Amino acid sequence: MTSLYYALIKAVQVYDLNNDVVQRAAKKFFSYINSLLNIYSRIILVRYRDYIFFNKERLRFEIDGYASLQFIHDKLKKLNIKSLIFSSGIDKNEIVTFTSIFKEEKETFLKQFSEKKFNHINIEFSTTEEELSDYLHDGERIKRTYFRALKTTKDLMHNLGTGQPVDIRSSKRVIYNLIDALFQDEFGLLALTTLKNFDEYTYNHSLNVGILSLTLGQRIGLDKKNLVKLGISGILHDIGKVIIPKALIYKSQRLTDEEWKTLKQHSYYGVKQILKAYGLDELGLISMIVAYEHHWNYDGSGYPAHRQNQKPILFSKIVRICDSYDAMTTPRIYVPIPYLPHLALKVLWKRRNTFFDPILVKVFTQLLGQYPIGSCLELSNGEIGLVIRQNQSNSDLPIIKIVINKDKEKIDGIIIDLSVQNGLKIVRPIYLQKYGINPASYFV
Repeated sequence: MTSLYYALIKAVQVYDLNNDVVQRAAKKFFSYINSLLNIYSRIILVRYRDYIFFNKERLRFEIDGYASLQFIHDKLKKLNIKSLIFSSGIDKNEIVTFTSIFKEEKETFLKQFSEKKFNHINIEFSTTEEELSDYLHDGERIKRTYFRALKTTKDLMHNLGTGQPVDIRSSKRVIYNLIDALFQDEFGLLALTTLKNFDEYTYNHSLNVGILSLTLGQRIGLDKKNLVKLGISGILHDIGKVIIPKALIYKSQRLTDEEWKTLKQHSYYGVKQILKAYGLDELGLISMIVAYEHHWNYDGSGYPAHRQNQKPILFSKIVRICDSYDAMTTPRIYVPIPYLPHLALKVLWKRRNTFFDPILVKVFTQLLGQYPIGSCLELSNGEIGLVIRQNQSNSDLPIIKIVINKDKEKIDGIIIDLSVQNGLKIVRPIYLQKYGINPASYFV
């Protein structure tokens, strides 16, 4: 639907309304709208934050229809439209007339919309973002999904490490729940990957890598069946570390050559652990490959040793990126001060073509934005804001929550969309921990 309407808008911007190109595009859109109105009493497109909903179902930003959906989202935002409603009885001429003013700037659009009679097209305007909380009111459900997934990850790794039976069905069910949460609100789920438990790094890291991998996989257009394989592989990528002594994993001093050699064995151990739990079914085989390859680099280097022309599979390349990003942004006993998120992205970008697949790095960077969720930004007015959501069309101007006022006091401040807040500039990203604040606490 959005692709057909996008084609009509583009035609109207270039040609006269009676031109054949416009009329053909209008006919296709009208035909599709009519088929939907035979099913629904009316069609409601709602813009909420970064998303478009069709009759309360969120439309996914997929590669094929990304441009059209993004264009319509941005246009609704510029016109301050909350919802666009098409009702039964609409005809082609009404659609063309509305589209001819929909392309205009806000003041012109409002004037012409009030002057012309639209009997089957209605609009509702936005006042505050919180009006539509029903659409993403399931934030609590996403949190429950995350923490259930964390518990399942801990149980899975503990049982493998102690030789106890593993509940395969439970791990699959967790991935399906995460995928559902991802489709519902990818930024809400991504926000929870900012949770970093110093004492349970391996569990949090494994789950976060699984979620980041799922998000990147969805963005490049993987179907649900492949997302399940990717999600399981992401969670299990470091499963071999259950065999490595904890004293070695959490050692604060520099590893000796012999200790480093032992630690690198986790790729081999991972294959053995997954084989033990999952056998040789398709899911098990893919997970074993990823566990073995996730430290292979794009240029043929990395470990375990392999031929330089032997390339990792797509899932391994995805997990390689997500594993590195989460590790860089997480405090560990031997790296107590992590990278700021935007700096971690710069490292990925700098090492594209050597460590990381350049296309996947580009998509991953676009997905997280210039200042990823959880980043803390010092503003030109002296306040400090926490990035809570991205603006898909303005990755350098995210949506933030003010958490430190001008007097450097902790506050429960307002939410600001920097893409529409004129005069307020980002000075620099900072560590919020210097003020005794854990960014993740705002997402739970």
